[in-house]
Parts: sequence; C-alpha cells; structure tokens
Amino acid sequence: MVSFPFSGLRPGQDKIINAIQGAVANREKLMLHASTGMGKTAPVLYAALLAAKESGLRIIFLTAKHTHQSIVYDTLRKMNNASNEKITFTGINGKRSMCLFENNVEPQLFTEFCRAVREQGMCDFYRNTLSKTKEIKPRALEALSEGISDPESVMAAGRKFEVCPYELSILNARNSDVIIANYMHVFDSGISGSFMSKVGIAPEKTIMVIDEAHNLHSRIIDMNSFSISERTLEKAYEEALAAKELALASKIDVLISKARSVTTEALLELDGIFRQQDMETISSIVEANEKGYNVPASFTLGKFVTLLLKADESYVKYASNEGGRIKINISSLDPSAYAGSAINSFYSSILISGTFKPMDTFADLLGIPDAKKVVIEDETLKNNRVIINETDITTKFTSRALQFGLIAERIDELLNGFKHNSIVFFPSYSFMGSIFDLLQHKDGVIKESPKLDREEKQRIISTLSKPGKCLFAVIGGNFSESIGVKNNIVRLIVIVGVPFEPPSIRLKALQAYYEKKFSKGFEYAQILPSMVKTMQAAGRGIRSAEDRAIVLLMDSRFRSSAFTKYLPEGIKIIEGGAMDTIRQEGFG
Repeated sequence: MVSFPFSGLRPGQDKIINAIQGAVANREKLMLHASTGMGKTAPVLYAALLAAKESGLRIIFLTAKHTHQSIVYDTLRKMNNASNEKITFTGINGKRSMCLFENNVEPQLFTEFCRAVREQGMCDFYRNTLSKTKEIKPRALEALSEGISDPESVMAAGRKFEVCPYELSILNARNSDVIIANYMHVFDSGISGSFMSKVGIAPEKTIMVIDEAHNLHSRIIDMNSFSISERTLEKAYEEALAAKELALASKIDVLISKARSVTTEALLELDGIFRQQDMETISSIVEANEKGYNVPASFTLGKFVTLLLKADESYVKYASNEGGRIKINISSLDPSAYAGSAINSFYSSILISGTFKPMDTFADLLGIPDAKKVVIEDETLKNNRVIINETDITTKFTSRALQFGLIAERIDELLNGFKHNSIVFFPSYSFMGSIFDLLQHKDGVIKESPKLDREEKQRIISTLSKPGKCLFAVIGGNFSESIGVKNNIVRLIVIVGVPFEPPSIRLKALQAYYEKKFSKGFEYAQILPSMVKTMQAAGRGIRSAEDRAIVLLMDSRFRSSAFTKYLPEGIKIIEGGAMDTIRQEGFG
C-alpha cells in the first residue's frame, strides 16, 4: 500500500487529494490552482499513485525545467520509505544534458548530431548500451541493476559502465510506475512520438501530471517556433552550390537577400519560395555532408523549410537584426490545438499551479475549455502574506525617467527600515542599474547579472541566506521562479512596475491573433504573461506553511480591474512609502 510521506496533512492538502482522485476516477482533465507554500507535490503524487494503482495505470510527471524535478525525486523516496509497496520511478532529461560524448554542438543541432555519430559507430557509450538490433548489451544490464532512478544516479551509472545515460533512462523507464520528464517529451511534436514509444507509454493508460502548468502554453509556442541565422543560410547556400543544386541555391539566396534588407525587425513574405519536393533535395545534401562530427547547415535549413511549409495564419514570419546578428524567424502564435490534442489523449490529465487564475484564460490558451477547474486556497496564507500596492508610483515608459528618483527613495526607505532580507524585482537590467546608481543604502545589496550558470546562481542564493542582504533581480530572470531561501529569512518581495514584454513584431502579431480568436488580445498577449511573472515572483517569500512575507507592488496600474483579476483579494492600497504599513502588519 502506498503511504503519504509525512505524518500529517497540511491545510488544503486533503482537498488536493480528493480533487485528483475524483478527476482520475471520472477520466477528467483537471486544472488545479493551489496556493504557493501549501506543499503540492506530496498530495499530488500520493493521489495520482493511489488512483493509478487502483486502475492499473502509469504516471508521467512533467516539469518545465530540470531544476523543478528534485522535489519530485525527494518526495518519491520519502514515500517509498513510508510505504510497504515500493514505487519504481525514472527521471529523464534531454539527450544533450545527459550526454557523456564530448561535444560542443549547439542545442538545436544536438539531436541530429547524436543520430549521426550513433549511425557512424562513433559513440562507444551507445554501442555499449544497445546492439544494432536494439538488444540490451551486458554493460547496460549491469548498470540497470544499480538501482538507478533520477538523472544524477543514471549519469553516475553511465560513467561507471561507460554506457549512454539517456538510453539507460529510457530502458529503466519501461518498467517504472512513474516517469519524470520535461514538457518537451510530450508536447514537442518532433520528440513525443518516439519518446512515448521507447518508454512504453500508452497515453490512454497513463495519468499525466503537469507541474507549474501556467508555463505550458508559452513553452509550447517556443517548441513550435524556429529561427535560422544569416550565417547558417550562407553555409546552406554553399552546400547547395557544391551539390550543383542551383535551383535550391537560388531560393536560399532569396532568403538571404530578404534577411539582409532588415535593419531592426520586419515582417517577411515567404510564401511560395519553397515546395515540398525541395525537402528531398535538402535531405540528399544533408546525407552527403554528414561526416564525423559535422552537422550540415542544410539540416537546419530543412527544419526551417519544414515549418515554413506548414505555417498558416497561426504563425508570424519576420526577420530580426540585433547588432548585426540577422535571423529569419517563424513564430507560433497559437498553442491551443496541439496542447488540447495532447492533453485529451491521456486517461486523465492533472494540470497544477499556484498561479492559475483566472482559470478560463489558461483553459482557452491550452485548448481545454471543458476541463474541470478547482481552486484551493490556503487560509493560513491570507494571514501570513500581506500584499501592498503603492499607487503613487508608475513605471510607464513615458513617465519612468521622472519616477526614478522617487522609486530609489522608496527602496532606500525599505533597505534602511526593514530588518529582514528582501528581494526587489525590476522590469529590466537597465532599469535596475538606474535605480541602483541613485541609492543611498547600497551595503548588502546583491545585483543579479544576465546568464548566470548554476554555480553562480547558487552562490547568490547562499549569500542571500545570510542576514542583512537584499537581492536586486530582474523579473523573469534567474530568481523570479523556482528558488527558495530557507528559514523564511526573505520576508519582503518588492515588484517595481508591471513586467510587460518589450514591443516587437511577434508581440504585436500575438495580440492581433488573440484579439481575432478570443476578443481578448491585449489581455492574453500582454497582461496574462506579465501577471504570471508578477505572481511567481511574489511567491518567493512563502515557501512553507509557517512562512510570513510582505509583497509590495510598486505601480498604480496594479489597481486597475484588468490586473486585479489576477491578484488575491484583500490588497492594501496606499499612497506614499510602505514602511508604516509594513510595521503595522508586524514586519518592521
């Protein structure tokens, strides 16, 4: 019998369990909003496992990022320690992140690189794992007997036995009750079919759990979009000339000319340039040039042309030039058809988030308007989290320069008067730098920088765990989601401004498309993603049922009805500095 991994249930966890068991029993799609800090992972896994055991089903648990998976592994281990019936599980990351074959291939080329080196017999790790007829080799059988489960243990076994960690995970997953994977393994059309077949997942006999599902629609848009650089087009042109495929070379030259005519961004008319038969030519060039570690530029061209040939009104095609880096982009605008089809194919799909309101909006974007929708609020959170909105500040682009001094003054008051640690989120790095330069109290302030690696990110979190520290970060950057500082040492989260995406052709097209389809273009394209970022950042101060925190929203626009529908009830509206209100709430 599977047992709950903890001695008791937190408030609201029983409701999570009941909602999931009911949804699986009725083969429903469930959208579940449960407050941040409730502890969702344990009751979700427990309920899904009980339902799966009862109906002879398997579970696939999807996360947006690798880093989101550690709590799933930890919870399953605790569940096994508490249960007399053991749960078998396997964690699978992307091929590139699990590869032991030394390479520096670009991410978008890795799948083709992996296939090429396997077929050319160059990868010893793969050869030690599977034969040409896909039979499991002795070393892989030894590695499978090591008790592997999460990617860390799989990587260790891969190094020890010199076998492919990714293929080892796939083999282990075939006999696992729970598979923990990434969104792409189900929602990337170029990966999902092969992946599901390899791990033996039959959707109609599987419960799918999607963690942090507020991210799903935007991730699917990214998966179904593609870009090709000017340099790659030039290389593909040279490959076509070398192969004496002059007609194809001429078509590539048309793309290059169109791309080079753009100074910043511009829509492109690309219809009619390529035809389906061009793919046969491109494939033959790829095959002729695929030797050793080389992935021909024509491979990337093939992926681009494949998407171009199927791109309809739900895509936007444009060129971008960022400091001389020229690309042609095909961006998806509508995730709903593919998302809805995939979600509907499973026995039951459970979508969970602490940022899932208003739920009808997410249901539209995911193509599941008929999903069951359940909201479970933690009553203790209402007492433990206070949200304040300073309405005499705005970061509207037309006003922000005039407001820099006032914003810096208010943050100075907080740094000087608040005795606990804090995180201040800004809409951009340049905005953050402008405010930092105006501060009087800079001691203890840590500034985020772009593109931090894992070690640098962890070092900042460790520093933030010490008293007297304030992190200046960019919303949507390295620290606004999926980080937690222990012991409730961070008790103030400040969000400066509404984090709108900068204007672009893609954003304009997205807004126009959603206006045509849902009559809610501005809300779905701009307000929704901005408020998801805001509420995710706001959740960094509450990581357990006992934590207490203040969330300070610095922008008058948060008071508008267009934004308040995404916010909890009971927000305190103030004009002027927030320190007096913070002290009144017992957070001085």
